[in-house]
Amino acid sequence: MGMNKRAKVLFLLFFFLGLCFIMIAYVSLIWHPALPFESKSKREVTELLGENTGTIVKLTTEENVDWYGYGPQANEASAADAMKRAVTEKGWTFIQQEGAGYFFERGKEKMIITSQMWTGNYVLFRIPAGVLEP
Repeated sequence: MGMNKRAKVLFLLFFFLGLCFIMIAYVSLIWHPALPFESKSKREVTELLGENTGTIVKLTTEENVDWYGYGPQANEASAADAMKRAVTEKGWTFIQQEGAGYFFERGKEKMIITSQMWTGNYVLFRIPAGVLEP
């Protein structure tokens, strides 16, 4: 009889701990700051970036802008290096950085790419549409 009561208590304890874990995971996504675009959810973005750690990943295209991300646990320097590599491979020359803006040239064309930290773990890049397309 004592074992049955102990099993019930353990079941309730594990059930409660599992419920707490699920709630913490759910709440952490809810409390992420808003994304600068609407076509992907916070969950989709964190999953995409989590699956592609250490690479720049296209997230979406909205209003003639491609949004790329880098992370998780990204620092701005490593994210910027990955983005600059991807852009220079497309024939652009990096000129300078001013704050969150990265300036590039290709012939007479000029382009500015901006970056922003999202959640402290990811860096998002706003790149004119098609720049990194094959």
